[in-house]
Amino acid sequence: MKFVKEKIVLIAFILFPILCISQNAQELLCKIIDSKTSEPVMFASVAVKDQNVGVISDDDGSFRLPITYKVDNTIIIISCIGYKTLEIDVNTLSGNSLNIIKLNPQIESLAVVTIIAEKDPKRAKEDYVPVRDIVRNAIQNIPLNYPTNPHSYIGYYREYQVLNNRYFNLNEGIMEEFDAGFQTNKIFYKDNKAALYSFNKNTEFPQDTVLSNSYDNKNLKFIEQATITGFGGNELSILNMHNPIRNYEKKSFSFVNVFKEDFLYNHVFRLTNKTYLDGKPIYEIKFYATEAAAGAKNSATGVIYIAYDTFAIHKIEYNGYELKNEKPFYSSTVEYVPRHGKMYLNYVSFYNSFKAKSDNGFKVNTVEFDANDNAFFVTLSNDIDKKTITKKNRFKFEYNNERLKIASVDLISNRKLKITLSEELSKDEIEDFKSMKGIEYKLRKISDLAGRQLNELSFIDADQFREYFVQEVFENRELPDNLIFVNKIMSLRKSKINSNALDLDKYWINSPLKSTKN
Repeated sequence: MKFVKEKIVLIAFILFPILCISQNAQELLCKIIDSKTSEPVMFASVAVKDQNVGVISDDDGSFRLPITYKVDNTIIIISCIGYKTLEIDVNTLSGNSLNIIKLNPQIESLAVVTIIAEKDPKRAKEDYVPVRDIVRNAIQNIPLNYPTNPHSYIGYYREYQVLNNRYFNLNEGIMEEFDAGFQTNKIFYKDNKAALYSFNKNTEFPQDTVLSNSYDNKNLKFIEQATITGFGGNELSILNMHNPIRNYEKKSFSFVNVFKEDFLYNHVFRLTNKTYLDGKPIYEIKFYATEAAAGAKNSATGVIYIAYDTFAIHKIEYNGYELKNEKPFYSSTVEYVPRHGKMYLNYVSFYNSFKAKSDNGFKVNTVEFDANDNAFFVTLSNDIDKKTITKKNRFKFEYNNERLKIASVDLISNRKLKITLSEELSKDEIEDFKSMKGIEYKLRKISDLAGRQLNELSFIDADQFREYFVQEVFENRELPDNLIFVNKIMSLRKSKINSNALDLDKYWINSPLKSTKN
């Protein structure tokens, strides 16, 4: 997912105003950056010390903490692969401004090391291990490194689309995923279930019905030799299928296929860096799909992070491309973290691009004249991009074939314009205007937030995300019998909520900051 995230991070870094701190006064807003480059550190773990609960920073390095943690003098521990772990007293954080937190990189370049030069006695011991053997050992050790006992995760789930640097259709909530262990089929085994404790549409972000209907449009998400699919339309199931570590014995997605059997043979590998997490060394290995696996029209690249001592896979990033495009058509990022000798899920993020046919388009719904305001009020079908209404010459109103002079054009709601006239009207003219008698109008070069031009039908290229960020892990937890579970083939938006089953004050919705993409 690196390519997509880099694009979004750049947008976030440029457009992140201090005004974002006003989004919720009950939260501490923080942003994690690299101390050397000042770039955001995405998907860093923020753990509340001694409480077994935490949050993951966003793709722009931002995260939210409830203000109660400041009152309670809490310590948070921030960790991320490639950086030194940092402890911070929450009481030192400001409640009135954005808190910038700097992490120090901890990485060693291995670009000059020839990992397969086994006959050189001067090389360090780890350099004698061929890089392909490192990956092979990591895959073979999955049954040892990951839990086979029943366990669960409570975390923050969200799904959304990104178009024209804006979020659309953000649905989010708190969810618990129950996992009977890595020896079971994540999707089909009866005790691998999920329960929703909250799930809502975030109305602070634009809504677009055309985009929201594009979650599982098979024909527009398939390309030659590349499969992006669920088995029945459930967003969570699709997300879980794109976790190659958890599904190491089952088919996940194109070019990886069955991780245990195909990953090694479908890719070439290059050891690039020795990095660290909590002071422990980790191999950073880049890989590339072979032409035999990806075909002549496609390619795939990624990075896998493997522990030096246990060969546990901490993280894998994967990007699939069409050769004619620089932008991936799908990306998957999964991270696990060690707890008492086993690796437990930290987060999983899946992105895919898609085309949505704008059948209804962007159009004018109503035009009304208000004599008191001496203005036309125009209501449109979609949220209006205010950048496209700044020029008055884009609005043409005529009365009996004579053009009316416009004093101002104002956006008075997401979908409503006020077009004020600069000339006084007679009583007869007012009556004609109210009935739209003799009135002709034309609006041009006006767009909605999705980039649709007014009165034009088109296909829209959008980016779609599903993500789950773990906030608490229960290492031994059997499936309870007092919850309503998600139907795996029914949209989450239709699932029932376990509204009284959990103390939601312990967990929190880590909504993206709107300003990062507006």
